[in-house]
Amino acid sequence: MEYRIEIGGTIIALLFSYYIFETLVSKWHIRQESKKYGCKSPPRYPNKDPILGLDLFIDNFRQMIKSNLLNTWVNRFQTNGNTFSAKVQTKHAICTVDPRNLRTVHALNFTHYGVQPLRQPPTLPFIGEGVFTMDGPFWEHSRALIRPTFTKSNVANLPAFEVHFQKFLALVPTDGTKINLKPLLNKLIFDTSTEFLFGESMNTLSPESKFQTEECLAAFDHAIRGMGIRFQLGSLRFLYWDKKWYKSIKITRSFADRYVDKAMEFRRSYLNAREGREKENGEESDSEIDDDNGNHRHVLLHEMAKQTGSRDDLRNQILHVFLAGHESSAITIGNAIFHLCRNPEMWKKLRSEILSEGDKPFTFESLKNLHYLQYIIKETLCLHPVALTDTRIALQDTILPTGGGPQGTSPIFARKGQIVFASFHALHVLAPCFQPDPDIFRPERWETVRPGWNYLPFIGGPRMCPGQNLALTETAYVLARMAQEWREINCKDEVMEWVELMTGVASSKNGIKVGVVV
Repeated sequence: MEYRIEIGGTIIALLFSYYIFETLVSKWHIRQESKKYGCKSPPRYPNKDPILGLDLFIDNFRQMIKSNLLNTWVNRFQTNGNTFSAKVQTKHAICTVDPRNLRTVHALNFTHYGVQPLRQPPTLPFIGEGVFTMDGPFWEHSRALIRPTFTKSNVANLPAFEVHFQKFLALVPTDGTKINLKPLLNKLIFDTSTEFLFGESMNTLSPESKFQTEECLAAFDHAIRGMGIRFQLGSLRFLYWDKKWYKSIKITRSFADRYVDKAMEFRRSYLNAREGREKENGEESDSEIDDDNGNHRHVLLHEMAKQTGSRDDLRNQILHVFLAGHESSAITIGNAIFHLCRNPEMWKKLRSEILSEGDKPFTFESLKNLHYLQYIIKETLCLHPVALTDTRIALQDTILPTGGGPQGTSPIFARKGQIVFASFHALHVLAPCFQPDPDIFRPERWETVRPGWNYLPFIGGPRMCPGQNLALTETAYVLARMAQEWREINCKDEVMEWVELMTGVASSKNGIKVGVVV
């Protein structure tokens, strides 16, 4: 027994010694590399727990519950500077809202940073491996597979939007009666997204829908919220055990499998047709789906089914794209209406611009040329960006251009494994170009402001949201059609301030309560 105790003690001592040795070597390496490139350390956040960093971790959850996490990050940057280091769950993180650092991480030195070690573990049980959680060749393949779906010609299919918008209109009272538009907007974008991505709408706005819509929407919402909590927990995600979360995953995957089954049928038909054409013409011929009017329609799931016959791959990829984007447009439209109903003069100005176009149908180009409409969308995304935060991990030793030293102007050495965190909400609030009223809804500022990397509602660089064009087009079209149809949109909310509800994204906790008059 004594011999075993001695062996155990020796092993512990050796492991501890190795840890100390590795720590000293790492610090020596950092000092040498920092000296070589003139790097300085950034200011340090005053962690109350400097060893594990649990104080910052716990405070994040506390502020999220209090609906104050976004402003908390603004206050942290105001207090500690645009770039500072902090200890979070035993890891040192560089927190930054400096546009020069963001441009370096997301664009200039894009390959130096990744997301897979951070995103894959907490999301794997739900959405598997896909474009938003992977790095390297897998990410490149996934991105290339998805990109053609979001070209201008595909996102400009406005007649398809109109079909669902008419169903949405029919559910909105027009006598000034109070209604919460938030759930209806979620259903509207749910329907347009499923048709655009999968070739068939879920039709949640229709009473004759074949799907159990309320159960499915609730499952999506709970699954996304649970995934967000697991992501926040990081290495402590094992603490989150929720049977309802796993049940929600099962419902969501069952929803996806309905479309995967149809995609597999399409794949068989496509391969048989291609084989026949190759025999007849001696060459391979690509195919696209035609809609009822004979127009070419690029369906994401069908395009992926041409490339792979793996059901798991198809399910994972469509869940990635769908879950990342199906809420974005609904929340942005809702946030725009939240502010417009509180500013009736802005609604009148928007309506005047829209009505000046006459009765001609909107096009992708005409929506882009409605300047005040575009200002409203930009201002909404400035106050409420789709991408709230982003966390990257250094895949190699690298350099951030600024934020170090007493003046915050020296470069910073970011060792391999270094975490780099950004808050895009804080970036927008603190950017000099949006002062002195960054938290006031003022679309007119966009007549002159040119923010560059101070404005990143969809992130930037190669990992910029691939569905950005779709989200902006949907948002512009729905707001324009609302302005055509509704003479007034009045605020019916008891709470005038926008209060955050954090899930995977931030939406209005109190909904979008309005009274519509035609």
